[in-house]
Amino acid sequence: MKYIKAFMDHFESYLCQILLVFFVCVIFMQIVLRALDMSLPWTEEIARFAFIWFILFGACYATRLCALNRVTVQFAKAPKWVADAFLLLSDFVWLIFSVIMAYQGYIAVLDLREFPYATPALNWDLGYVYLVFPLSFTLMAIRILQVNYIKFILKEEIADPDQEAIKESQSALLEEDSAAAK
Repeated sequence: MKYIKAFMDHFESYLCQILLVFFVCVIFMQIVLRALDMSLPWTEEIARFAFIWFILFGACYATRLCALNRVTVQFAKAPKWVADAFLLLSDFVWLIFSVIMAYQGYIAVLDLREFPYATPALNWDLGYVYLVFPLSFTLMAIRILQVNYIKFILKEEIADPDQEAIKESQSALLEEDSAAAK
């Protein structure tokens, strides 16, 4: 159960890693084949689709980590409850946007299933390619709810990944300096 929970909590990260490796390999293969005057017509199309999926699921993972950019400097001198209220309000607007995008993506997929359109090089049904929109925005809405549940109901602080990376870099530099001084 513990592994399933950990997998579900980092699902987007694993998917993004797979997609990143995939589209980098496809683009590398395309570059090598072009240098040999042998080009594959489908590589650009599949790399583009993988990149779009990577971006959208990466945004979901950034949502889970609370790593999306926000302007919060205006709350520096305000009481914590004011900052929390405005951040909760902005998350609510973001949640509504995600739900609308998921619904509109679902409608687009239904339209593409009713009136099929094939991709030029791969001849794939575009309805399957566009599934990324309802899937990613639904997952993003779930992650918004999850993060706010953790912050406001469970009263747990979610560590800022940028600040964690800075602390790790500083500690690594301090270890290097102390090792060099010896």
